Amino acid sequence: MENKLREFSELQNITDNNAEGKQEVRLKLKPQAYFLGLNLNDITNQVRQGFYGGQVQRLQQGKDEIRVWVRYPQEDRLTIGQLEKIKIKTSVGEYPLSELVSYTLERGPVSIKRYNAAKEVRVEADLVDPYAPVPPILERVKNEVIPKIKAQFPGVKVEYQGQQKNSDEAVVDLQRLFIIAFGLIILILILHFRSLSHAGIVLMMIPISFLGAAWGHGLHGHPISILSAWGMVALSGVIINDAVVFLSKYNSNLLTGMKIHEAVYDAGISRFRAIMLTSITTVAGLYPIILENSFQAQFLIPMAISLAYGVLFGTLFTLLFFPVLIYTLNDLRVWKAKLFGKENITPEGLEPVIINSKVTVD
Repeated sequence: MENKLREFSELQNITDNNAEGKQEVRLKLKPQAYFLGLNLNDITNQVRQGFYGGQVQRLQQGKDEIRVWVRYPQEDRLTIGQLEKIKIKTSVGEYPLSELVSYTLERGPVSIKRYNAAKEVRVEADLVDPYAPVPPILERVKNEVIPKIKAQFPGVKVEYQGQQKNSDEAVVDLQRLFIIAFGLIILILILHFRSLSHAGIVLMMIPISFLGAAWGHGLHGHPISILSAWGMVALSGVIINDAVVFLSKYNSNLLTGMKIHEAVYDAGISRFRAIMLTSITTVAGLYPIILENSFQAQFLIPMAISLAYGVLFGTLFTLLFFPVLIYTLNDLRVWKAKLFGKENITPEGLEPVIINSKVTVD
């Protein structure tokens, strides 16, 4: 894993938590040791007693306890080569260690790390460019590195920590909070307009504004990140304001007796200045953050781009295409009324605001 990550030009300081310990002598039994009935524990105990020492007696001298250890003289335990001269005692005599075992020099682990009760080796790396996007790098790791590791070591389980783990947790929170916020928005719109269809066309501005936010990220060369998604959540509550203002004026015009075409046209003319000024001031207020180059601002820029360009493009769609949605929705109501054989109907009389006003009068 570390060797492959070093091939990534975007990464640096690649390390792991599996620190190498001191050199150890690893013994492996030869067939003759098995024939003599020896196991690895028998031989390693004798080797350890010869080099480190074995306690053979404990003496009490006054208040002190004296422990007597026996081991080879210092001149016989200075080099690894002297290990081969050790005599291993067996039930049938003594045998040189070299006839019973083979040995290698390796570094043992300092400690064994565990994660969810499984042995863990954690590999970490830093970005060369701290502003570089992480998802493309993780995608390369998943497609190029992990399959080769799993093919060679099927029992290895891979989990992503760091930014990926934080992003996954943030996405879960984002989905939960967005569902709650979206539900409240729908409830408020239905209560305000007393119409599910009118609430529906207002909500259609939200995905359109998300498209504008994506375009804004493309214009500035910023990838869409979890911070961008948080900005889109805020955007979903801001962008519907223009549509609500437009639709409220349209309903007011119908109550004064205007026809559908006149009501839509007058709503666009009378609310154009308010909608445009609100959107322009919002974008102008966010643009200094978008153009800021300081390190602290880098975390706010994706959110600012989502809000600014979502509001900008959403406003243009509201002024240009929202009237078309109103016309289309009214045509569908007229077609439905004719389909069920209703007579003496007018397009204006099928609008929810007119129907609700008649019910109130009655």
